[in-house]
Amino acid sequence: MLEERYNALVAEVDGIVWEADAETLQFTFVSRKAEHLGYPLEHWLAPGFWAARIHPNDRADVVERCRRAASTQTECDLEYRMISAAGGSVWLRGKVNSQPLPGGPPQLRGIMRDVSEQKRKEAQLLELQERFRLLAESSLTGIYLIQDELFRYVNPAMASMFGYDVEEIIDKLGPTDLTSADDRAKVAENVRRRIAGEVEEVRYEIRGTRKDGTTIYVEVHGRRIERGGKTGVIGTLVDITERKRTERALAESYGLLNGVVEGTSDAVFVKDLQGRYLLINSAGAQLLGKNVEEVLGKDDAALFSADTASVVKEGDRQVLESGQSHTFEETATAAGVTRTFLSTKGVLRDAQGDARGVIGIARDITDLKRLEEQFRQAQKMEAIGRLAGGVAHDFNNLLTAINGYSELALAEVGGEHRTAALLTEIRKAGDRAAGLTRQLLAFSRKQVLKPQIVNLNTLLAELCKLLRTIIGEDIELCFAPGPQLGFARIDPGHFEHAVINLAVNARDAMPHGGRLVIETDEVELDDDDTARREVRAGRYLLVAVSDSGHGMDTTTRSRIFEPFFTTKPAGKGTGLGLAMVYGFLKQSGGHVEVYSEPGHGTTFKIYLPLADAASPSERRVAEPLHLPRGTETVLLVEDEAAVRNLARLVLSSGGYTVLEARDGEEALRLAADYPNTIHLLVTDLIMPRLAGRQLAAMLAETRPGVKTLLMSGYTDQAIAAQGSGLAPVAFLQKPFSPTALARKVREILDEA
Repeated sequence: MLEERYNALVAEVDGIVWEADAETLQFTFVSRKAEHLGYPLEHWLAPGFWAARIHPNDRADVVERCRRAASTQTECDLEYRMISAAGGSVWLRGKVNSQPLPGGPPQLRGIMRDVSEQKRKEAQLLELQERFRLLAESSLTGIYLIQDELFRYVNPAMASMFGYDVEEIIDKLGPTDLTSADDRAKVAENVRRRIAGEVEEVRYEIRGTRKDGTTIYVEVHGRRIERGGKTGVIGTLVDITERKRTERALAESYGLLNGVVEGTSDAVFVKDLQGRYLLINSAGAQLLGKNVEEVLGKDDAALFSADTASVVKEGDRQVLESGQSHTFEETATAAGVTRTFLSTKGVLRDAQGDARGVIGIARDITDLKRLEEQFRQAQKMEAIGRLAGGVAHDFNNLLTAINGYSELALAEVGGEHRTAALLTEIRKAGDRAAGLTRQLLAFSRKQVLKPQIVNLNTLLAELCKLLRTIIGEDIELCFAPGPQLGFARIDPGHFEHAVINLAVNARDAMPHGGRLVIETDEVELDDDDTARREVRAGRYLLVAVSDSGHGMDTTTRSRIFEPFFTTKPAGKGTGLGLAMVYGFLKQSGGHVEVYSEPGHGTTFKIYLPLADAASPSERRVAEPLHLPRGTETVLLVEDEAAVRNLARLVLSSGGYTVLEARDGEEALRLAADYPNTIHLLVTDLIMPRLAGRQLAAMLAETRPGVKTLLMSGYTDQAIAAQGSGLAPVAFLQKPFSPTALARKVREILDEA
């Protein structure tokens, strides 16, 4: 009866009630609630069953605690995992104590409760707490908790924001301690209102005080919470010092921009897509005869005459349709005044890149246009003067004969002859005509061509002083005179004018600066050279004018000496400069050639006959020349077929083995397939796809012993400017004679 009452009482206990032998830990009793772990009661009473089902990571600790309780006859707490019959872990928590039985071995008694669900919730809570901790501590935003007017929590970001360690703030400082004196009352009031429940949430800006006393700007956000039975405020702080600084900078930039816009004499304006003025500066409004307020919100039809409004709107339409900036010359009539404007307009876009209107700048060029018209008139007068001078010069020749023959006739017939009066009238008319021609010559300032024996180096050295002022400071002028240069018989004034023409053209080809090189040298042209130049064989003085400008294509090169041909915009050039250079040189017995490639600058070569001042009539007798020969292998690379064929013929005739290629890529393929030694690479400097210097470098990687000879129509100085940073190689100037090519090849091959 007593045992039944005991079992009934045990069954009501919330947990598993058990008894076990203190020595063996074998259960001697266990309540039926143990069956929820999936094991029958008889299994629980088996020797070693309980200890074996304890989770391996917890077993040693549980056994140790039980034995210590038995030996000390004390009570201890247990929390451990057991393996259920299903294979999962079940958390158990309880107490165990030791109580010796009368006359028997010591016994352990205990109670175990399944706390798996509680442990799961505790784990979730710990995970949430860890996530919050990691989030708060890694956040760049300051996070805080205020209770009882003190910070009970701040994250590292907030502590760092104010220059403190976290430990220096928590439970030691309050919100007003981190606030500048002027804002402390505001902070205290906002905290009070939230804690009092007058407001749930607030957001405001304050000035904070860092530990070192410096001021920062902070945006505060907080809301009321209940925690631990106390009311508090939790929230965030954002350091907006940089934003405030940016706002001040933007305000200053706006002020600066506004100052620039208002300070310029040009009209600055912005229109929307309907053509209404959203912005215009005072200068622009003044040009329209109005103030700014009278212009804003109006369109062109309300401000200009109908014809002007139509032209302006068409310009806006072109800009919006193309999406590109355009510059227009617009004649506008406003407030009864007609003016000419040079307007540059672009598309006004929003942050997404969509067109929102037109933005532009317009300059009043009315006075400039008037000056341009005056300049054009002056040019016309100069042209008329030149024409008049030419007519006067030719007419003077006729008048010389007319007046001379009339005077002879008068002397022949005598004063009494009946025709004397007629001849006298002819002579008077001739004298009057001569007076008119003298006036025309004075008007045209025409000079008679006066050839002189001159030293070109001396002449050019003096001219370079003038050229430096003409071409501007952003262009480097280099004069490389040839040594022991002979003399030329030319008109020095016309020669200087020709060089100035070339220098001015070079300047215009280098709008952003560059390098202008003038070189002199003495060269010999043989029959092969002179056949295509329309000059005689012999010794010549070479003047090369090279620039690093944008260069010319083949079509432009073929026409540059044509009268009135120009690549400059209308009104910027007559197209006569190079034609005059060409005519002067031909008249002087010389020649001019041009070498140019797009993107590689331009070189003009002037050839002038070498003058013999002592005996101009004496001529040198050319000695027969013998071409050097050889048996080596030469890789010839040239994109111009005529030059390539000539060079191949010269070298083949000299006994060389010639591998011929049209460009660098074909040359590399030939070299890769050729089994024998290649002794020399003869290549053009500038070619499509692969230039000569790069070809030489790539070929040297596979054939280290190969020598290189570069050919070009550019001068040595110009090539030095273009090839800086590359190893020096032998160079042959175009145009070259067969003799020059054969000698240069032999010279390079014979070098050690």
